[in-house]
Amino acid sequence: MIHILYVFAALVALNLLAMWGLSRLRRGRARTAGMGALVALDAAMAVLLVLEIGMALFFAQSDGFNLTMSSRNWFARHWHPVNSLGYRDVEPRPKAAGEKLVLVVGDSFAAGHGIDRAEDRFGDVLARDLGKGWRVANASKIGWDTVDEDQALRAYPLAPDVVVLAYFVNDIYRAAEKAHFALPFSIRFPRTAFTRYLVDHFALANFAYWRLARTGNVEEAAKGFWDRLRAAYADPAVWAEHAAELDSIVDWCGAHKARLIALVIPSLADVAGTAPMTQRVAAYFRERGVETVDLTPLLAGRAPGAMVVNGVDSHANVALNAEMAALLKKAILAAPAAAAPQQATP
Repeated sequence: MIHILYVFAALVALNLLAMWGLSRLRRGRARTAGMGALVALDAAMAVLLVLEIGMALFFAQSDGFNLTMSSRNWFARHWHPVNSLGYRDVEPRPKAAGEKLVLVVGDSFAAGHGIDRAEDRFGDVLARDLGKGWRVANASKIGWDTVDEDQALRAYPLAPDVVVLAYFVNDIYRAAEKAHFALPFSIRFPRTAFTRYLVDHFALANFAYWRLARTGNVEEAAKGFWDRLRAAYADPAVWAEHAAELDSIVDWCGAHKARLIALVIPSLADVAGTAPMTQRVAAYFRERGVETVDLTPLLAGRAPGAMVVNGVDSHANVALNAEMAALLKKAILAAPAAAAPQQATP
């Protein structure tokens, strides 16, 4: 906000200088026109300052890439509670007698990126739907991949009865790195020092820049990334690495008698485009005898706007979170399917 004070001070100084200059003019059209121009400029600047203050203080909207000031406002306003483990969840507590624990493990979709109230995430809705005798905990963070989720599962202080692995199609990222398969995502930030200053410190400039910059910048970078990601799933070396990562989770659940349910989530902005990826992952889980809830067939043909948080955040909205919770409840309360021997993929 101090930058707004700088602008206000500069405006006051400009007015004093302009008034001094106008006072030296003889009364007439030039002086009148100058006064009119100054009043118009002051009015325009006043409107901009009011809008700036309003945007800076009150406008909060999640952004899928967290590039904007409004997204940072959203996190400051809505990203709570955060427990001692760093998860957007209440503190873990020992299970009561007869209570069953469902542990949701995943990335931003499971953590509820873009969901204003944590209780509207699919995990929290699932907890209410399952009712007495069940508890749902969340071990998810933004930006996680399969390796992170595996480590979180192993480190969680309570033994889960059911593990819900929320799988999103960029979870293969670490495996691609290990296989030296580049997945570049290059966004162009403001290039000149003046533009960077405006975008970094003023809410209106930040909003305008990132809205205008999405086409041919953010969206173009995303398109190239998704094209490359599809190729990663088809690459034998990358898939072998990723299958080994998934094997680690499946084997841990088997060894600890935890029922594993895989929730496979496509890109909501392009369900059809990520279908080959989700199909491969769903097929892997089924081959390993893992119960699988694949959202791709359910969401095929839906308009992205009906599923996502907003126009700049393609995470699942409240309604889709409720749908996911209903599907998971059905899977959890159903008798577990007879599983094939869970042997690691060679």
